Amino acid sequence: MKILVLILVAFFNLNFCSSNKTNEIAEQYIEKITFQNWVGGIKGAGGGTNLNITLLKPLPESTTLIKIQFQNREGIISKLDDVTYQSSIKTFDNELETAPTSIITTNLKPNQAKIFFNINGKVNTTIINDVIELPMLAYPSAKPNNN
Repeated sequence: MKILVLILVAFFNLNFCSSNKTNEIAEQYIEKITFQNWVGGIKGAGGGTNLNITLLKPLPESTTLIKIQFQNREGIISKLDDVTYQSSIKTFDNELETAPTSIITTNLKPNQAKIFFNINGKVNTTIINDVIELPMLAYPSAKPNNN
């Protein structure tokens, strides 16, 4: 019985330490996450959401950002420079040529994002609260064909 209790205590300690490490990564590196919805100005352009992740400092070489879940959608994270990352999620299309990003169940609040990252080959997640909304971008810059 004592061995079982010791194993359970060790298990919970390992999980607690791992959870603290992922929170430390978020607190030490992620400055802010913003999102901006957009809509195309011509037929077929569609619309979506761009998520921008700004870091306080570059990530260690052993850590990479993988993907992000936001408002029941998921997108791959691309590195723009050492402290700037972006994910583009297509939410609708005006034509049937391409499909929008699939809807998934995340159980996140509308202003929360879940980031998946790899530390030394192990996938971890952290939830970021207060993702900042920027004004929507409308792209009406393309002139209509009849003008």
